[in-house]
Amino acid sequence: MDYVTDTHSLVWYFTDDNRLSSGALEAFQTSEVEGTIFVPAVVLAEIMFIARKGRITISFEDTLKRIEENDSFEIVPLNAEILRAADKIEADLEMHDRLIAATAVYHDASLITKDEILQKSGVAPTVW
Repeated sequence: MDYVTDTHSLVWYFTDDNRLSSGALEAFQTSEVEGTIFVPAVVLAEIMFIARKGRITISFEDTLKRIEENDSFEIVPLNAEILRAADKIEADLEMHDRLIAATAVYHDASLITKDEILQKSGVAPTVW
């Protein structure tokens, strides 16, 4: 199965944080065996920002290294197709959440997220 990760889910997975739910952990682990974990470019931009602010314990470079070393992870650029998918979303989402959800829609993937607004939006199936 394929998944799209949001920012906190990816950070918590890479840092073995106990805030990551068992369902989210299982989704990451299962995809590492079979499937793909899509990482939207906006997620990486947010990680770069919060890492520089010292709000997470993993650096941006370490995050990229972990992604690049694992064939199950795929960085998804912000492109015209994702923007078109985002434009079609009717739910009232903040810009970065809209782009993350649009990535899930575009790739027909479930979204790994704790974000209740994304979960309740119904834009894409979610796992937590």
